[in-house]
Amino acid sequence: MHETAQTAAPGPRATRTAGPGSLRLLLLAGLAAAALALPAAASAQGTMAAPTLAVGGDEHAIARRIDLSIGRSIVVDLPRDAKEVFVADPKVANAVVRSTRKVFLIGVADGATSIFVMDAAGRQIAAFEITVGRDLNILRQTLRTAMPHAQIEVKPAGESVLLIGSVANTGEAQQASDIASAFLGGDIGGSNGGGGPGGASSSRVINALTIRGKDQVMLRVTVAEIKRNVVKQLGIDTTGEWRLGDMTLTGAITNAFGLGNESPSSNISVSGGGNSATLRALEQAGVARTLAEPTLTAVSGETATFLVGGEVPIPTGYACQGPSGGCTTTIEFKKFGVALTFTPVVQSEARMSLRVATEVSEIDNQNTYRSNTLIIPGFNVRRSETTVELPSGGTLVTAGLIQQKSRQAINGFPGLLNIPILGTLFRSRDYQRDESELMIAVTPYIAKPMSANAVTRPDAGFADAMDPQTVFLGRLNRVYGKGGNAPQPAVARGIFGFIND
Repeated sequence: MHETAQTAAPGPRATRTAGPGSLRLLLLAGLAAAALALPAAASAQGTMAAPTLAVGGDEHAIARRIDLSIGRSIVVDLPRDAKEVFVADPKVANAVVRSTRKVFLIGVADGATSIFVMDAAGRQIAAFEITVGRDLNILRQTLRTAMPHAQIEVKPAGESVLLIGSVANTGEAQQASDIASAFLGGDIGGSNGGGGPGGASSSRVINALTIRGKDQVMLRVTVAEIKRNVVKQLGIDTTGEWRLGDMTLTGAITNAFGLGNESPSSNISVSGGGNSATLRALEQAGVARTLAEPTLTAVSGETATFLVGGEVPIPTGYACQGPSGGCTTTIEFKKFGVALTFTPVVQSEARMSLRVATEVSEIDNQNTYRSNTLIIPGFNVRRSETTVELPSGGTLVTAGLIQQKSRQAINGFPGLLNIPILGTLFRSRDYQRDESELMIAVTPYIAKPMSANAVTRPDAGFADAMDPQTVFLGRLNRVYGKGGNAPQPAVARGIFGFIND
């Protein structure tokens, strides 16, 4: 089998895709094209030279390497009469002797074997190292039919097929790998040189194709979050003193709030005759809004990371220096805020695959761990990770990340807190409700370079104000000109314009 590299002329990008059924149709089309090309070549060139190999008289000490296709043969002319032909593995290749000086070598199956030809005296006439594989010309023809603008070369690599060259995008590279997998008789699942979902045949396709122009993807992400919280507290603390002769009885009831929300509260106190009562009540409502719109740009296939927030030190352990030395606390900084990580893969000019991971974290003071002088903060984390396929300019919205928490606790004096109406004097109520909703919108774009003159800096035109302007006018930046007093265009008087006689 004589291998020749054939490449297609470069051209515009191809964006066609093929499924398993269409790939098999392409293979049949390649077979038909190859079959039709043979009569056409014969008619154009008259006759084709038969594959013949002549062995010289001085080649008995060397071994020739011959590549054959399955089902193809070659004629070997010997320099002297042959007596015996030895084939190491007849399942790979076979030798048929038609005369004493002609041997037909036939490829049977994939593999490699050795063939030796001896004369009547037992001396070696010729030795051949045979490698049998599939006829890759059919695969080359199929690839040219499916992707006429791709530059792909097909090379044999043992029992595998090596694809080298360049394609327009990853979609064409995957399509070429699928066609080669179907040509080897396996399932179509794609492979990049390793065992993938395509099975054993896919693992025999070594995809070494390169992308001609790696696209850059700009990702615009909008992270919006609304948090609401409501706190209601009501409790009564009482103290009293009763005298029975020389004996004094003193009592006090202080009901702490069960949820531990010792926030500032309002109270009303009443006292008289050694008795006092304090009414503690609080109603609190709050709203928090978080908005971040990071924008990242990355090359297709690479990963980009973005973080808006900060780092907080977290104690991780102690480092001691010897039995008499002191110990120091080792810390590690943990990131918090709005984090974004994405990996784009451009499949064609119109579509791309995105792996997006977003995270919104903040310090939670309610879950802070305290031990003597050691304080370890807690964190509230909302995380989302997904892989999607979008067109350039399309938007994916991840919504519905709603969280609601409602807590309520009642503390009081046992028995007395259950008395209707009067039990209010002996108990406290603590109620808390938290609601949060997070929305993440992702919009990818195919990024194109722009001129440096088209970029506008955010500090363009800014200048610090002079000291007199800052002291007397309270200005922080210099103001040029006076707004609203732009010169008016002059009014033309008399006859002007074009006059046609």
